[in-house]
Amino acid sequence: MTSLAEWQQRFAEALRAPDAADSGPSRQQGFAVYRNNVRQSLIEALAATFPHTRTLLGERFFTSVANDYARHHLPDEPRLIRYGYRFADILDSLPAMADYPYVIDICRLERARLDVSHAAAAPPLDAERLARAHDPDALQCKPCPASHHLIGRHDVLDLWQALERGEAGAPVGARGQWHWLLVRHGRRVDIQPVTPTCGALYHALEARPALGEALAACSQRHGQTETGEALGTLIGLGALMRLHDEEAPS
Repeated sequence: MTSLAEWQQRFAEALRAPDAADSGPSRQQGFAVYRNNVRQSLIEALAATFPHTRTLLGERFFTSVANDYARHHLPDEPRLIRYGYRFADILDSLPAMADYPYVIDICRLERARLDVSHAAAAPPLDAERLARAHDPDALQCKPCPASHHLIGRHDVLDLWQALERGEAGAPVGARGQWHWLLVRHGRRVDIQPVTPTCGALYHALEARPALGEALAACSQRHGQTETGEALGTLIGLGALMRLHDEEAPS
């Protein structure tokens, strides 16, 4: 007797391989229709997640890539809003995209914005709270769930803003390493360019919640002045949350 796990595995394989010889679940009447409906729903989910990417690639090319992605990558969970985590990586691996790396940056920004927009809310750490801490170095903090640091290969913010306005496009900025911080404020997700030091401190606080340890680790590479400025930027953008701290007696 086939176990449930084995049957589920065969079912998933049948969804991925429409050209395979009929066997198992694919023999069932109507399975091909079901498979096509699943594939179409996944393509539509990708189109909803990456509208700017679709605009830049064109409907035909985007649908072709999305169809191939949906064939080989079924959802890992029932929420389609989280579908497509690997889409930018797959797009980046295509030889046809070698001359258009800025499209990958737009694709990653779209994925990050969606994730940030649906992340849990948390009260941000503010400068006043930091000033009241009895021992600032011992203060425990980390990046807010509704924030994300992203590194791109082109300056695409002008292009992004044009796409947001529904315009045809804008000149793509210079190549290089560009750092952006996405932070949700209310229902709005803001995208801000930040320094590499700011990105480094952001990730240092992910690994070391003690503020003093994270600042020391970041300062070793970027210097105390730049690290201090980066902390001010992260606090000013509302990108950090307090875990717990000790405040000075009032």
